[in-house]
Amino acid sequence: MAQTLKIKRGNNANLPSLTLEAGEPAFVLDTGKLYVGNGTNKVLINPDIPSNSQTTDKLKTARTIALRGDVIGSVLFDGSSDVTITTTEKASGVTPGTYCKVTVDTKGNVIAEEKLISSDIPSLTLAKISDAGTAASKNVGTSSGNVPILDSNGKLETNILPALAITDTFPVDNETEMLALTAQKGDVAVRKDLNKSFILKLEPPTVLTNWQELLTPTDTVLSVAGKIGIVTLTSSDVGLGNVTNESKATMFTNPTFTGIPVAPTPSAETNTTQIATAAFVNSVVANKTSVSGNAGTATKLETDRTIAIAGDVVGSASFDGSSDISITATISNMDGGTF
Repeated sequence: MAQTLKIKRGNNANLPSLTLEAGEPAFVLDTGKLYVGNGTNKVLINPDIPSNSQTTDKLKTARTIALRGDVIGSVLFDGSSDVTITTTEKASGVTPGTYCKVTVDTKGNVIAEEKLISSDIPSLTLAKISDAGTAASKNVGTSSGNVPILDSNGKLETNILPALAITDTFPVDNETEMLALTAQKGDVAVRKDLNKSFILKLEPPTVLTNWQELLTPTDTVLSVAGKIGIVTLTSSDVGLGNVTNESKATMFTNPTFTGIPVAPTPSAETNTTQIATAAFVNSVVANKTSVSGNAGTATKLETDRTIAIAGDVVGSASFDGSSDISITATISNMDGGTF
């Protein structure tokens, strides 16, 4: 036969007067609370959960969230919004700067710095150095292919210099002085008596044949207008002191001739604007054909001539060309009558 288990039940208003034995349950209908007796009191099995314990949007007390170790930082957080922690890497204690040699820990942090020393630099062959220059591959010495070194005075040793000839020049008045010179091979003697120079090709200088004449250019022009060196001539230097520079465009405009200017004589038949010379004029006069006697230069006719007016007006006068004349004109008489 089925058994039915029943527990005490009632409303919350009756809860204070309720007595439960140890282990005996009781259910409050209007609050949904379950109580169990412990022998002396009633124990609430399902108490109310505070409203902000699981689903609250903000903590009652804000908390600090901090980072420590190699990276540090912190932020105050109460749950009301997202937060970001600004981090700072822990200082290594090394002074800031640029270093050629550093020590790092297992996390890659610089924990020490040092300067390079000679043992830190590996030995390099010249082939691995790109800018050493060509002299770096040569040995020091005086043999072929070697690079000579300077002495304490900053000069090359004389034993590695080739023999040098220093030429001197000696002005002398004549051959005797030239042969008496204390000269060396390559020295030059300038002979004032010959205006020539000689070079000593062999020693001693006392032998004339040891002197070789230095040839000069074959051009015989030694001066221009009495000037030598770099010559700049003026019109006066060449006897043209009265000559001035004139432009071709203006030098023949309205010229004034003096003295007896000469021009080409045109041919007899010329009829242009060419200048007529005295010879041309005389030739034309001598060959004239349209005049005779002294007609070309006469001031009076050899025979007087009568100049007459005929017709309705009549008159006349005698004319020999020696002066102007007037003709007295007379109108011819007309028949009378009434008109």
